[in-house]
Amino acid sequence: MVHRIFPDFMNLTTTPDQLYSQPVLLEEKEMLNDVKFIILCVATFGLYSVWWQYKAWRFFKQRQQSDIWPAVRAIFSLFTVYDLMKNINRFSQNNDFAPVYNAKNSAAGYIILSLLVRLPDPFWLVSLLAFAFLVAPYNELRFALLKSAEYAGKDKKRFSGYHFAIIGFGVLVWPLLIYGLTLPD
Repeated sequence: MVHRIFPDFMNLTTTPDQLYSQPVLLEEKEMLNDVKFIILCVATFGLYSVWWQYKAWRFFKQRQQSDIWPAVRAIFSLFTVYDLMKNINRFSQNNDFAPVYNAKNSAAGYIILSLLVRLPDPFWLVSLLAFAFLVAPYNELRFALLKSAEYAGKDKKRFSGYHFAIIGFGVLVWPLLIYGLTLPD
């Protein structure tokens, strides 16, 4: 389902009063809770957090009618995660939801843990916990979207078939990874 909520800024024939009365299309989303987010991040070795960042950047692209590339911003998240967190903080404040995390500290933690992937075996595994610094921003965006009068979001109660497939992949690969780490060089 698609909802119209923001004006068309490219139409130069409209008056300033008309700009904010013309809605823009935004898709409706079902939001997973934070426990499900963590399960998916662990099962995918942190790759689900990149997918979530893509979806968040896509939301802000639609909302702000900007020309950003959400996929590129998600892939290069080490350089863009701070901007994403600031956007989430602003959006939540606009929806009367007080920010629950510090964007600078959370972004720094995410970046530092992500860079620890260069450590030797098995110490690089700590870098898989970088998504932990995204849980608070995820929750803040989720609650702000659910509380927002201009956005029709709702809680998703269950995992989808795709989510179960991802979790199944993780259940199969995690033991192989752990076994591989126990083998002698």
